[in-house]
Amino acid sequence: MPKKTLTILILLLSSIGIAQQNKIKFQKPLKIPLYLSGNFAELRSNHFHSGLDIKTNKTEGLKVYASANGYVYRIKISRGGYGKALYVKHPETGLSTVYAHLKKFNPVIERYIKRKQYQKKKYEIEVFPYAVELPVKKGEIIAYSGNTGSSSGAHLHYEIRNEQEHPLNPMAYGIDIPDHKFPVINNLFIYPLNDSTHVNQIQNRIKINLKKKSDSLYFADSCFAYGEIGIGINAYDKQDGAYNRNGLYKVEIIANGIKVYEHVLDEFSFNKSRYINTFIDYPYYAENRSRIQRLWIAPSNKLQIYTQLVNDGKLIIKDKKAYYITLVLSDFKGNQTKVKLNISGHKAPIIEKRKIEKTPYFVKKDESLTINYKDFQIYFPKKIFYEDFYLKLNGKQDGLSLSNKGVPLHKSFKITYDLKNIKPELRKYTFIGRKYRKYLNHVGSNKKDGKIVGYSRNFGDFIIGYDSIPPTIKPLNFKNNSNLDNYYFLKLKIKDNKTGIKSYNGYIDGKWVLFEYEYKKALIIHDFSDQQLSKGRHRLRVVVEDLLGNQTVYKTFFYKRK
Repeated sequence: MPKKTLTILILLLSSIGIAQQNKIKFQKPLKIPLYLSGNFAELRSNHFHSGLDIKTNKTEGLKVYASANGYVYRIKISRGGYGKALYVKHPETGLSTVYAHLKKFNPVIERYIKRKQYQKKKYEIEVFPYAVELPVKKGEIIAYSGNTGSSSGAHLHYEIRNEQEHPLNPMAYGIDIPDHKFPVINNLFIYPLNDSTHVNQIQNRIKINLKKKSDSLYFADSCFAYGEIGIGINAYDKQDGAYNRNGLYKVEIIANGIKVYEHVLDEFSFNKSRYINTFIDYPYYAENRSRIQRLWIAPSNKLQIYTQLVNDGKLIIKDKKAYYITLVLSDFKGNQTKVKLNISGHKAPIIEKRKIEKTPYFVKKDESLTINYKDFQIYFPKKIFYEDFYLKLNGKQDGLSLSNKGVPLHKSFKITYDLKNIKPELRKYTFIGRKYRKYLNHVGSNKKDGKIVGYSRNFGDFIIGYDSIPPTIKPLNFKNNSNLDNYYFLKLKIKDNKTGIKSYNGYIDGKWVLFEYEYKKALIIHDFSDQQLSKGRHRLRVVVEDLLGNQTVYKTFFYKRK
């Protein structure tokens, strides 16, 4: 059996398995009408979205309910990412659910995790309770919704995962989202895929005009082509009750009555999610911040979302032959939008050829490469790129520029800077940064054998920076020698303008106390209910350190008279 046919058969059998699992119905995690700001597997930067982002009416503190019987098997609290996240295993189903960006947990779980935080003297923590420690029942309140971590607004991020920790589409498990709207297509593109191919005598990506016949039907302008081509779309879906542009569930290509391409977003693997950068036209995204989905398998694409493929989804257009093509865009509820495209096969001279800008640095994706440039050394391990390309490297007065912003990286590359030309008194303050808009993001400051070592997953302008300025600490809701009898919290603002906060610790009367970190607001907050303070004067000390080791210590006294 050919390898490609076997792969398709495995994927089809996997799809059947998912369909069978759909008999499992979970309770929705919020007792409000469910509207989405993000749906399953929609396209995000460097990854597919792994769940549903459920709107919470711009508020925090909504009760979050367990979707089924089970037990908490993981709790993770991070400054960024999922913020406060709860992971619940459901043995009766073989599945688990995830609840993220939470404000807090229920009292039992809250006491459990705070005990662990005090034991480890850390706010950021990850623990794996035993099954008997934190059992939950279906419909039990397990947490309260929030806005912690890297969320851009209050909402509940909700996932369902299988035993391999692969995210699954929650809508297939009883989480019903009203949707009577058809998918929308903004743009259609055709790509010549080799040097002898053209579309309308052009060898570069070409945009095809669309005419909207109805909400569910579009007609594309006719064109002529020759050779191997691929189709790309910029499209989205919308659900009822929300204006957000979310992802498509399924896309098909039917050419002359034969289905040549289909992908379905029911499941994916976290360790393959970054291959989204082969699924989209990444150079177009880097330039326009808009994603074109490539409806063929590009080089190095290892995604397992494809359920029907002929010639990897690529169309071979022959001379003097007509091709009648239908694209079918579907959402999970079965709403379909069709796009009709006619292509005439016509071999003709190419009048606009693809341009390749060559440089002295040719990078092969299957080979490692070391480049020495002035006081910098750049090391690319093999297989961190998806395609071979010419690296654009240019020197700058205070660093160097790697300007291939349209080339995605699958892993990090190593960048080393020799400190020999830096004054000895400045070396401990020196770091490598990458310019991002008006900011200089820290890339590395680890020093070894007179050199700085850093790592980056992005190209850009790399600058040698200096940071000798310690972080700032500012109390927000109290002053020195204040009476805090009627206070529930201590709030302080901590900030570092250069490399960022590495660590912080708070102490009352010499004893470590927990400060939660709201990094989006640069706040650390201590809850007085964590311990019973005696009457009288208490000493507060807060220590904050940045990534270069610059440290600030804040000291004050406060009183408890009750």
